[in-house]
Amino acid sequence: MPPAPSGSLPWRLELLGSAQLVHADGRTLRLDRRTAALLAVLALDGGDRRARLAALLWPGTPDAAARNNLVHLLRKLRAVDGAELIDASDASLRLAPGVSVDALEAPQHIGTPPRPLLAEFEYDDAPDLADWVLSQRETLSARSLAAGQKTVAVHEAAGRLREALETAERLLLADPLSEEFHRAVMRLNYALGDRPAALRAYQRAKVVLRQELGVEPLPETVRLARAIDQGELPGVPDAAIPLSALRPPNLIGRAEEWGLLEAAWTAGRGMIVSGEAGSGKSRLAVDFLRSKTSHQLLLFEGRPGDAAAPYTTHARTYRQVLDAYPDLDLPDWVRRELARIIPTLGEAPPPMTAEADKLRFYEAKVEMIRRVALRGPVILASDDLHYMDEASIEAGGYVFSRFWGDAATNLRTLFAYRSGALSAPVMARIQPLIDAGLVTLVTLAPLDEPAVGALLAEVELPGAPQLSPELYRLTSGNPQFVLEAVKAMFETGRFERAQAGAALSGDVSAVIGGRLARLTPGALHAARAAAVLQSDFSPELVADVLHIGLLDIATAWEELEAAQIMHGERFAHALVLETVLAQIPATARRLLHRSAARTLAQQGTQPARVARQWLEGGDPVQAAPWLQRAAEASAHTLRWSEAAGFYREAAALYAAANMPEEAAAVEQAAERLEEGSGRE
Repeated sequence: MPPAPSGSLPWRLELLGSAQLVHADGRTLRLDRRTAALLAVLALDGGDRRARLAALLWPGTPDAAARNNLVHLLRKLRAVDGAELIDASDASLRLAPGVSVDALEAPQHIGTPPRPLLAEFEYDDAPDLADWVLSQRETLSARSLAAGQKTVAVHEAAGRLREALETAERLLLADPLSEEFHRAVMRLNYALGDRPAALRAYQRAKVVLRQELGVEPLPETVRLARAIDQGELPGVPDAAIPLSALRPPNLIGRAEEWGLLEAAWTAGRGMIVSGEAGSGKSRLAVDFLRSKTSHQLLLFEGRPGDAAAPYTTHARTYRQVLDAYPDLDLPDWVRRELARIIPTLGEAPPPMTAEADKLRFYEAKVEMIRRVALRGPVILASDDLHYMDEASIEAGGYVFSRFWGDAATNLRTLFAYRSGALSAPVMARIQPLIDAGLVTLVTLAPLDEPAVGALLAEVELPGAPQLSPELYRLTSGNPQFVLEAVKAMFETGRFERAQAGAALSGDVSAVIGGRLARLTPGALHAARAAAVLQSDFSPELVADVLHIGLLDIATAWEELEAAQIMHGERFAHALVLETVLAQIPATARRLLHRSAARTLAQQGTQPARVARQWLEGGDPVQAAPWLQRAAEASAHTLRWSEAAGFYREAAALYAAANMPEEAAAVEQAAERLEEGSGRE
């Protein structure tokens, strides 16, 4: 075993197969059942409260006795070589930093399932712990298989077909019911010129699926077998898209805009970047801000669907700030006010009833940001301002105007939005800030023809000088459109003027649509469900909407990321989201919206967001009560116009559904609100 790196503990925790601690000098300490379980939970879950751990390890035991058992177990561990393997400094327990853990490391043998977690132990006497162990075993196995899938794709794209086939065969041994792995073995055998082996692989798939599941192969597998049998499948894999085409190494054609941002930075002004979809707003903003190495950079974003409910964007943004500064000291009054949008901070004050309440809420936000800035130079940057809700934009203007124009402040801010996408009320809030010199607006124009040529050279497109005029004409200098055409040419291996035109026939959505068409059904369904959710989705939430298991969604998500549809838990680009939404069949879209409404309602999401899902799902009667709740929520934050709008929308839905009593009651609520509020 190699010596422990500097700063780490000399013990390595092995949880796969036999549970043991291995010292750097070769000594081995076998772990008993409960000690192994405790260390596994701390390693894989990142720690937990003492009380929960005691209940997990000793269920059915009185609380005091269980906690005492935990104390004895910790004391026994502390006696190991005098090493502090567990951080027990507060009410929670965590694995000490520097302890290496085999279950957290990348699989050593790609495509081969890891040895089961805690394989030698059973936990039938602790049902919750047994469920946790089983879930972790499945997660580790899925992670190993997903790594294998990535390896197959990398080998195949690079032309290393033999290595790709060997990995695919190992994956199939690990999961013989996966049609995706069966198809990979079929396809790779054919690509290597062995059509009989490819067809034998198909026959094996049919036998396994019939014997184990009593089903026939999916239509996709049948089509692949037919194409192999008829010799219609290309014998070579698609060409790989170079990394430079996914993200060009250098920013092209934005020197003037960079200079404007530099001047605004020096003066301490707020910065706003606007441009058409695909113009490179995010790339310019991020590259510029990352050049400011003296400042910590925090990146936020507005998301589709945020506008449905007040303070949706700020709730997410301020949570992210607290995640970045977990030990930020906030006065009690600030925590109480922020609990209006972040319930985990404690009990919120009563609903707002006067403008003074809103002012105190905004001042709490100012105080939090002021304390962040006191910790050191920091940049708060928000992309896609056009998706943000108006309440968050109003509050943000109030908060950041307290810092703009001060060249000495530690805080810098930048926002980006799509040209023409901001509402008139929002523009009315921003324009006075620009006129007063507190904010600089930088508008991105399309690239000119020389810049398009430079971009093509940057991504090493074969025949770039000849293709540049045609791509400039087709894309009008939009960088995203240029790069989508480049990706399409690399995917087909055809670098001709005609192919450039074909790649962008109609618009870039056709290119993205081609990528969607190559997805497996599971990945496509996941993309559609995420698009319907629009804002603040996660793989787990998408799985709930689709009523599928976590392993299924994990596989689908890997495919979406590999296809450049997703980047983490967001769409790779707003254009991708819009294309996915546009291509969902009407019936499927309604069903997905209804499932999303039920799922979001169960999770306590903002009422306005649930209402929008029911409306998009074609069920206005279900939407109306949620609009009433949304009105009440808006009224509690003094958003009188929004509240009245929600009430009147609900009244119209009730009236259309021939429910006159409900319609009249809600209309009266809107009138009372307007009479008593004094309006905004």
